[in-house]
Amino acid sequence: MRVEHTLLIVLALLSAGCSPTYNWREVRPADVGVAVMLPGKPASLTRRIQLADQERVMSMTGAQAADIAFTVACAVLPDAQPGPREQTLAAMRAGMVRNIAGAEERAEPVSVALTDARGAALGRVEGVRLSANGTAQGRRVRLQAIFVAEGARACQAVAVGEGLPDEEARTFLDSLRLIAPAA
Repeated sequence: MRVEHTLLIVLALLSAGCSPTYNWREVRPADVGVAVMLPGKPASLTRRIQLADQERVMSMTGAQAADIAFTVACAVLPDAQPGPREQTLAAMRAGMVRNIAGAEERAEPVSVALTDARGAALGRVEGVRLSANGTAQGRRVRLQAIFVAEGARACQAVAVGEGLPDEEARTFLDSLRLIAPAA
């Protein structure tokens, strides 16, 4: 499955649980290795997708509120080598912007917390935070996302929708924490 289809699958998955309010709760999806605040009851799926001309297993968890999709996903990499990790992150980033037939408006460095399973701080991981505008399903949409990699995984946290409120995008993206695998 190509990355272009991933957004459509996630939007379809989330449309069943639409809610007009933001009911924020922290979730720790088992197959993703992150903690993040979502605005409603989460739904999850795992799929094989093509990233950087390689097949990867990607686990996704998300929720939708007020027609805005909030999704966190991580792709499993064969190892922790920086080259493939960076290629996968670049493919994820390009794929999300392509999904909305959009253009990046702004990209800046971001630092994401790395914790152990109990939530104790282990450090920070550098990533990229971006904003893009485009079109999805015939509507103008805005996307805000973080792309970050640690160890043998590459992750994205994406908020996308028509009229994406800055406050809700910030709540979601600022809550992202990577959880280190148990040793």
